[in-house]
Amino acid sequence: MTQLTDDILAGIAHDYYLSKLNIADISQKYNLSRYLVSKALDDAQKHGIVQISIQQQTKRDSELERKFQNKFHLKEVFILKDQDTTNQDNEAIVKFAAQQIQNYAKSAHNIGMSWGTLMMDIIRFFKEEERKDLNFIQLSGQTFNSSPRKKQLTQEAATKFNAKAYTLPAPLYVKNPQLIKDIQQEPFYQNLINYYQNLDLTFAGLGTFQSIQVNQFFMKNYAPILFKDIDVDKIAGLVFGHAYDIEGNFFTQLDNNICSISIKDLQNTPNRFVIVKNRFKTNALLGALRSEIFTHLVTSEGIAERVWQKANEN
Repeated sequence: MTQLTDDILAGIAHDYYLSKLNIADISQKYNLSRYLVSKALDDAQKHGIVQISIQQQTKRDSELERKFQNKFHLKEVFILKDQDTTNQDNEAIVKFAAQQIQNYAKSAHNIGMSWGTLMMDIIRFFKEEERKDLNFIQLSGQTFNSSPRKKQLTQEAATKFNAKAYTLPAPLYVKNPQLIKDIQQEPFYQNLINYYQNLDLTFAGLGTFQSIQVNQFFMKNYAPILFKDIDVDKIAGLVFGHAYDIEGNFFTQLDNNICSISIKDLQNTPNRFVIVKNRFKTNALLGALRSEIFTHLVTSEGIAERVWQKANEN
């Protein structure tokens, strides 16, 4: 039986899928039987020469989007209808969020972002562009449970656009408020402040106090000081290190111990995306929406319904 090289397999696949030649034409072109042409198309897939991807248009719950937009005074809401599996929901949310953020990035120059796996996944779905006029800015210091990375997430985002990245080389939380004051006097921080006050867009996920509790070092050495005047059971979520309750009220007692963008500078940013794909962050999302710290929401139908039910409980 004729053994076709990868180059010939690629040529046959190109003719069939892209040039739209039928099997009879390809058979004549390569002097092969129709059977061998059909087998070549199968082999091209098996060898990874051809990768078929079916793009299903994202479906949204427009009615629920309008409800959220009106109740929480949001500019835009993107609630994606649930798919067959949680993994499909998660990928759809991340991919859709990346597309929307990249759309807004076209008219932006300064983009602020947070840490986390969610941010890394969103960056992965950015399409490469040439935007040397664009800056990605890290808005909060590093948490104690952040894994070491060769490049900061801001740098990875900037690489997608051939843009610039500005990092914040400091811890997110400190015990000594004087250390925050000293850091804020450093030239690198003074440079960041200029960007914090001139952001066009931010995008972030949400943290929870439960995620902090898994870090025994932090809970032993920092939590007793940082949260001594706070009822931690009332912490619904965290954004850029700032804790808030389910009514959307921020715990300002932490302000002097956080190396992060201020709530005021966040609120002055025109477009502020929050992306949530974890159904266990219902309270975190509800509190964040009530605080009006965000202007844009991307989440799933299932999560949105849980939040809506919680928001309307008597």
